Amino acid sequence: MRFKALPLILGIILLSACAQTQSSGQLKVLAHRGLRSTGTEFTTDENSLDALKRAQERKVDGCEFDVHMTSDGQLIIRHDAKITPEVHAQKSSFEEIQAVRLPFGNQIPTLHEWLVQAKETPEILQFLEIKAHATQERENEVVAKCIEEVRSLDMMDQMYFLSFKPATCDEVLRLEPSARVMLNSSSLHNSMPPAEVKEKGYTAASYGVEVFLNHPEWVKEFREYGIETFFWMVNSTYLRDIAEKLGVDWVTTDFYDVVGYGQN
Repeated sequence: MRFKALPLILGIILLSACAQTQSSGQLKVLAHRGLRSTGTEFTTDENSLDALKRAQERKVDGCEFDVHMTSDGQLIIRHDAKITPEVHAQKSSFEEIQAVRLPFGNQIPTLHEWLVQAKETPEILQFLEIKAHATQERENEVVAKCIEEVRSLDMMDQMYFLSFKPATCDEVLRLEPSARVMLNSSSLHNSMPPAEVKEKGYTAASYGVEVFLNHPEWVKEFREYGIETFFWMVNSTYLRDIAEKLGVDWVTTDFYDVVGYGQN
């Protein structure tokens, strides 16, 4: 519908009011679900070890990935819970999931496999998103297992923990007060404002394009609180340029080449 463009238009008008929030230097780039694209085409499976290795080869600033827990308690890297009509990331066993081959031929990796590979490039930050599970209790179990795995490999300094749910972010900090925690939101009307994010003790806020375009003043507020800002989804130079004007710290992208910073 045509009215969906209104927040974008309003946001662009508001950019002139927040010119003072601009940060110096090049934006950092977060590869969404690994680096899975070449140019404007997807050329490998998201959340695969191949996508992680490509991100490492290109020396991205950060790499985001998603974690589910299988029916028998194994942590796997996957975005959508539905894998095939018969196989589900949370309702199927690890053995059933391991037998699946993704469209480009990759296997769904475990969290342990991902972290072992990621540890080879400690300068590339890793962003572990904990996906929603059937109950908060089960999600808290996922949090505990993720933290245990990260600790066992001594990778806490390389890791951010992400969730769309404040309760899950809070559980991370309860178990590991020193953890870097990032709150995700795509809700235009229900995103947590900077003062509340600060009070929660979160490290970063990753908000959808419409959120920051309608609240450009939040970027400056977040910076004053020492909280990093992530702008998503940025899959064009047009949105990249808006991100630069806003003065956010990071852009999250599916298309690293298109954003134009992948010239390392």
